[in-house]
Amino acid sequence: MLKKTMLLAVLLSLSVVVEARSLLDGDYILSEWRHAGASSRPHEKAPTLTIQGDRMSGFAGCNRYSGTISTLPKLKVGPLATTRMACLGDKAQGNESAVLAVFEGAKRFKLKQPNRLEFSGAKGERLTFVRQADAIEQELYIAPETKSCTGVAPMECMQVRETPSAQWTLFYNQIEGFDYVAGKNYKIKVRREKVASPPADASAFKYVLLEVLGD
Repeated sequence: MLKKTMLLAVLLSLSVVVEARSLLDGDYILSEWRHAGASSRPHEKAPTLTIQGDRMSGFAGCNRYSGTISTLPKLKVGPLATTRMACLGDKAQGNESAVLAVFEGAKRFKLKQPNRLEFSGAKGERLTFVRQADAIEQELYIAPETKSCTGVAPMECMQVRETPSAQWTLFYNQIEGFDYVAGKNYKIKVRREKVASPPADASAFKYVLLEVLGD
């Protein structure tokens, strides 16, 4: 009887682990992070996260990373291994280092609603990720002028926003089928598709023009 009870307890604990993993499994993109008292919302080349069982991987801002994650008996992330591509600019390097530091120092996680996953540390550090569908449609407003930005090399980036009242953000990507003309305002509908295994210096998404809605 005792052996049966112990076996049942083991099976139940395993089912809890499997359920916890299945709840977290998926692809995410960073929507906000907080570190050393400062908070930020990432630009287009935002860090990403993929969880599959006890493995995690993603793009940290300049480099790709991979490692392990366990949630029982408490959260443990890493150690994480990263590629060794140089960040262009001190800000990009600092942001990537901060994201990885919060990850490896995370003490708790919280699944807020089905699609928001939050990691937090002992001193208020926080990473908030949003689960990503394979493809979504969205509307974008595009400014009439580009701005200098830094990707693999210095370049010109479009400025986009999702609502007329939002702040302009730099767009570090291309939109298939869209011919941008400087000096014009645009409102367009695009399909954002998830890219499987993107290069370390590339976006995790590609964009395809569906319709020009107006200016």
